[in-house]
Amino acid sequence: MDFTLNVTFYVYIAAIIAYVVREIWRTKTLRWVSFGVFTGALVLNTVLVLTRWYEANHAPMSDKYESFVFFAWTIALVYLIMELVTIFIARVHESRLGIIGALQSLLSAWMLHSAINTDSTIKELPPALQSNWLVVHVINYFISYSALSISFSAAIIYLIYRAIYRGRAQEIVMTGSDSQLRKDVTFDKLAYISVTIGFPFLTVGLITGSIWAKGAWGTYWGWDPKETWSLISWLVYLSYLHLPMILPKTKIKKTFAPILLSIVLLVAFPIVLFTFMGMHKLPTAVDSDHIYAE
Repeated sequence: MDFTLNVTFYVYIAAIIAYVVREIWRTKTLRWVSFGVFTGALVLNTVLVLTRWYEANHAPMSDKYESFVFFAWTIALVYLIMELVTIFIARVHESRLGIIGALQSLLSAWMLHSAINTDSTIKELPPALQSNWLVVHVINYFISYSALSISFSAAIIYLIYRAIYRGRAQEIVMTGSDSQLRKDVTFDKLAYISVTIGFPFLTVGLITGSIWAKGAWGTYWGWDPKETWSLISWLVYLSYLHLPMILPKTKIKKTFAPILLSIVLLVAFPIVLFTFMGMHKLPTAVDSDHIYAE
């Protein structure tokens, strides 16, 4: 397991390099090379998930090690699905998804690096975690986090391109010409689309978490620190989705609106990561029933 984990980590590093090279030279061959390396990393990550599932005899998402490996897998899976949709359904021949792929590979590598430095000992599940609702809850959350991570990456690139090129065509990530797209897709639009995909999963994760909590602790909502921060994450993304309808009614310039939306995403995803990885550092976390990952 440790050998496969390390190999997978380095293949993700190779994917970062491949995607950066693809973005610089932008040839069809490099597009498929980077796609192949990333797919190889996902396959290895899948082996890690399935092997842990077999060895632990439960869904591999019950502690920090399993959560890091599983999150890396969902990040890669969701991005790969986006690439496949872009290539085979939208039939986009020219895109700047390479830089998004590099950032998603970096995030997956980060998760695996965290797993490498985490105790991987298989532990017996406490009663609260022996629930199918937990599996549904966690899977929905990790899918949502993965889609939201794409919005974070797209927002970063949008703001960088906006600062460098000041609104010229370099902001376009997928061109609508010679494809099934009706119009060009810019990085800020890609970010918004990613949130519209991730938010429903975030909502289902919040709801199924409450159902799980009812069975485990006898209450749907107890204002546990992690529950509170999960709600904050949900509210931030809900606000983001509504901002495009609110901003035209304000005095904010239309050209500044996508910049503001991108800044919101730069704040929103770190809140998600804090809820997942850093919430245990809060003084109130000692009272949390959800710090099972420790």
